Amino acid sequence: MRVLGGMSMNTSRYSGDTPAIIAAILGTPATMWLARIGLTLPYWWSGIDKLLHPQAALAEMHATGLPASWLLYALILIVQLGGSLTIICNRYAWLGAGALAVFTALATYLAHAFWKLDGAARFAEMNVFMEHIALIAGMAFAALYSYATKRRDA
Repeated sequence: MRVLGGMSMNTSRYSGDTPAIIAAILGTPATMWLARIGLTLPYWWSGIDKLLHPQAALAEMHATGLPASWLLYALILIVQLGGSLTIICNRYAWLGAGALAVFTALATYLAHAFWKLDGAARFAEMNVFMEHIALIAGMAFAALYSYATKRRDA
């Protein structure tokens, strides 16, 4: 079965433990698109918001202890929007996923340092921190999946 980006997905290898209807849903191009768009949603949404509200983006950078520079602003936009696009289009997805994972790790460390807090604030920041770790794992899965499908199709 052909899916997003010209990749093929062999749904028959999943037939042993996956119901046919689920295999059919997982094998559709729409599912692939929606999964990639959903995984990257926090990044491209944030990138568009930063693009539309540059002063707020600069203030956000400054609040995390980073210099509010236009160069850093541009780099963040490139990573968030460009990285998302590479994954959505499955072109250099490994690069986009890696860039977004590193960006997420740095931003999470700077903005969600739960170990410096106590009580309810610590608990809330720790939850956000863990959610960001899950996003990093999602980026790893996106890179792995892209690599595996391109390798299989070669």
